[in-house]
Amino acid sequence: MNWNFLKTEIEPGDFLIDCRSQSAYEEETLEGAYYYPFIKKAFGSDPESQKKLYGPMASVVQEFQKSKKTRIIVFDEGMGMFSTRMVYLLRGMGIKDAYVLGQKWPVEGKKAKGDLKMEPPVADKAKPIEGVVDKAFMERNLTKLQIFDARTMDEYEGRLPRLTAPEEGTLCGRLPGAFLWDWRNLYDGEANLIERSIFKKRLNGFPFMPERPTVIYDYNGARSCLLALMLREAGYIDVTTYQGSWFEWRKSNLPKQAVAVFGAKQGAQAAAPRVGGVDRKKV
Repeated sequence: MNWNFLKTEIEPGDFLIDCRSQSAYEEETLEGAYYYPFIKKAFGSDPESQKKLYGPMASVVQEFQKSKKTRIIVFDEGMGMFSTRMVYLLRGMGIKDAYVLGQKWPVEGKKAKGDLKMEPPVADKAKPIEGVVDKAFMERNLTKLQIFDARTMDEYEGRLPRLTAPEEGTLCGRLPGAFLWDWRNLYDGEANLIERSIFKKRLNGFPFMPERPTVIYDYNGARSCLLALMLREAGYIDVTTYQGSWFEWRKSNLPKQAVAVFGAKQGAQAAAPRVGGVDRKKV
């Protein structure tokens, strides 16, 4: 795997973060690994929500700096949405030596029961995290942006409000003008990230330009971070993620496409899908 944000080995001076489930962490993790529950939560992008995200992220950075360790290695079941989200946000907080572990659990190393679960406080005042935009930015620039939707086809076409545990009565749909890149297509048949050359070839199937501002969203801001890391390494200059994602946008009065209410009898009023890459020929 030739991605710079991946590291395949763990070194003695690494600060470890486990992004698997809390039960898996408590049962067995790499010795000394921390667990931060907030990384799995959905956040809006209003000022109060920004405090709820910025406070924990600042605490992770502070704990890392206090440890005097040289880099951060984040792992989950295997290069998934929560480890990449943590790394993306850490880099946005200025920690450039933050990497995803390019292995699938269980990984080699001394194991222990997880006992470093951290519940960081909400910040009194939030500061911007580089590479993350809010709803106000999206509203101002909606027609100027290249937008990727990193959810699944069912979510994108308005059949599901979210991939896991969808609730009846929840609004389905997508942001106007968004192109679908199902985040599952970033992996090969063995659940490893696809090679950079394959990714760039698929990227050529989208009518996007590397120099134009590109925003990625999903349901809760997690899946989009993997695509953002890959786009940056593929030469895209201005890549950001929309923190609120569909979790926030669906509750607003802002324009939407493929709108439907999950569980209602009427079908989705779907606009024509806008997809690219490997999915383009299927539509």
